[in-house]
Amino acid sequence: MEKLIKAMKEKKDKGDKPFSIKDKRALSFSKKKTRKIASILVFGVMSFSLLFNVIHFTKVQSIRNTVQASYNEIDEQMKGVEKGSLIESQRLVVYGDEFVRKYINLPAEEKEREQRTDDLKGYFVAGFDVNHLEDTSEFIGSRTAKSITFLDVERKSSHEAVVYYRVAYDITQVKEVEKEVKKTKGKGKDKKDVIEKVKENQDHVTNHQVEMAVPVITDGEGFAVTNNPSLTSSNVKSSIQHEVTELDGEEATSKEIGAINPFLADFFTSFGISDEKLAFMGDLNKGLTNKVYEEHKISEAVKSNDIYTVRVNVTFREQETALSNRYFYELTIHEENGRLFVQSIH
Repeated sequence: MEKLIKAMKEKKDKGDKPFSIKDKRALSFSKKKTRKIASILVFGVMSFSLLFNVIHFTKVQSIRNTVQASYNEIDEQMKGVEKGSLIESQRLVVYGDEFVRKYINLPAEEKEREQRTDDLKGYFVAGFDVNHLEDTSEFIGSRTAKSITFLDVERKSSHEAVVYYRVAYDITQVKEVEKEVKKTKGKGKDKKDVIEKVKENQDHVTNHQVEMAVPVITDGEGFAVTNNPSLTSSNVKSSIQHEVTELDGEEATSKEIGAINPFLADFFTSFGISDEKLAFMGDLNKGLTNKVYEEHKISEAVKSNDIYTVRVNVTFREQETALSNRYFYELTIHEENGRLFVQSIH
């Protein structure tokens, strides 16, 4: 009996102890793993949320920057249109003309020269030194613009341009010259004429012509000259081979030309002085004035249906003078029932 009870106790002890330890270890491992997974999930969610916010902020900021850049570009383009519209206007040419006239005209009197310098300050950009435009310390005289002719505009950008002019001007310089003067000296029998040399001031005028380039800038509201003008030189002459375009139609016969010649003589006689007969010979009410017809020569004449096209050189003399010049015309002449009528002349 005692052995049985002892055996049962040993069995109980052997069975309970391992079971209790194994359960305790399994429970402890499960809690630690759960905490780790939970931590990973929490930090993962936080990290993902932070990353999403960063990406979202970056995209929003990028969109804002793009939109702002577009606004800025549109604003600059609008400003450019405003500036360009002014730099391309006729006012630029007028402004440049005014500046060139003020710049060229140099008075003889010192007080007027000072006033000119003050006036020029209003044409140049702010802060430009207008006191050294030219050296007039030893110049006695004046400079006067005679004609200012606009040539061209070279546009550098929407707000900058260079305006070109041809300027004719006179320089009047006071020079001291030596002159012989006849004087009478002595009295009575001792009286005699002598020649003496004296010095006096005389105006010496010279004529000049230059091409001038004026650099101009605009702010969209007005203009200003950015620097001293430049003297330039351009050559618009060119040796060009030119073939005259042939007229369309059949070449007029000698008989037809014989009929046209007296008509042209009458027509150009009236055309030169615009008399009352002109309206009956051509589709025009007025021709030239004070031009006396002398002769003409047909260089080419063709006919198409009842229309003649005639090229002719005409010699007119200036009325009340002996000066004659030759001019070229091309006419279209309509023939109806043997009557000729000028439809156009150029």
